[in-house]
Amino acid sequence: MTDREILVELLPQERDVMLRCILTPEVRDQLQPLAASRDVETIRLDRVLVHWIAGDLTHAIVKGGQRDEAIIDLSERFDYIDDTGDGRLESWT
Repeated sequence: MTDREILVELLPQERDVMLRCILTPEVRDQLQPLAASRDVETIRLDRVLVHWIAGDLTHAIVKGGQRDEAIIDLSERFDYIDDTGDGRLESWT
């Protein structure tokens, strides 16, 4: 792992939201093999990509009118990850 990477732990519902909302191949390629898992899974993301995902989720809410609570929660979490560089679930909860 490099200094530019963040390990992000994701719940099944968070991965579902990301597969619906995030079209970036680097993200989808990691998430698709994990789609059937009901466990917490970890993906590796570049810090710049984390920033873009946080922005994409915010855009989906503000401009896209998404009011799904799961999208709002994930958006807040990615804002936190972007600010802190910490993708552990225990840090968020």
